[in-house]
Amino acid sequence: MATRVVKGGPQLTEYLNAAKAVEPLYGDVQKHVLDKAGGASGRRLDVMHPSEMVKSDWCHLAAFHRLRLEAEAPGRGNTTFTRENIFEEGHRTHSKWQTWLTEMGRLAGEWHCLYCGETFWADYTPPACECCTAPASCLRYDEVSLIADPVRVAGKADGYSPHDSALIEIKTLGLGSLRYERPEFLERYIVDTDKGRLPDLTRLWRDFRRPLPTAVRQVQLYMYLARHFEDLDVERTVFFYDFKSTQETKSFTVSYDESFSEPLIEAAAAIVDCLNSDTPPFCNLNGRAGCPSCLEFKENSK
Repeated sequence: MATRVVKGGPQLTEYLNAAKAVEPLYGDVQKHVLDKAGGASGRRLDVMHPSEMVKSDWCHLAAFHRLRLEAEAPGRGNTTFTRENIFEEGHRTHSKWQTWLTEMGRLAGEWHCLYCGETFWADYTPPACECCTAPASCLRYDEVSLIADPVRVAGKADGYSPHDSALIEIKTLGLGSLRYERPEFLERYIVDTDKGRLPDLTRLWRDFRRPLPTAVRQVQLYMYLARHFEDLDVERTVFFYDFKSTQETKSFTVSYDESFSEPLIEAAAAIVDCLNSDTPPFCNLNGRAGCPSCLEFKENSK
């Protein structure tokens, strides 16, 4: 049997660190997860993702370089044990809510058959595989692909409820997320205790009354893709939030706003035009000087 080779980069570092773990079983688990992932992040690299486009530091030049490199050398993505662990935790939370919505018959989207390997669309919970008639127990909900081929933008919504004219987004809220996106909100609930300065989780969760800003911007772009490229009846997005610290839940609704996404789609179209003419755009964040994102490609090309 051929020896598995792990290429250099973050993937190799993570794999070697796993081999040095103090507890052998822990290291073996990490190596197993990385082997199972096959070194790939599972994230498409040949498109622009809404999650990156809605960030304030999205660099058009960096997006251009990444897409061009992917065309030249497909499959450069890598992953780490921490990233895979985060993904797995997210999948479990998604599965919980998606299972309940499936049982209610309120979930439309793509369904994957574990028996024949095919994927098909259904507007309701299918009683069997439409491709091979395997029973419903063989089916897994595969969410909702949102693809805009002309502008090379693609993402996946966690669910779609035609009955509610709504996309579904399932989120977990942790202190790390708040520390990164709303540090001023988190700081408001830090109190002195006999164990040091800690957050008052009860008050914090009580006063958490809207989705995090990045999530709101992302679903606006999702709704644009759903309406203009997938012909889905979408008027809003319903968020289901799980609070990691206490397992309490909340729901929020965000209405569709066409004006938010139009500049992003126009920017994506301009990047595609630059790819087609092989003419790099200027860095939209720092002009000719460049920003950390696009300069990273310049450094790697040396």
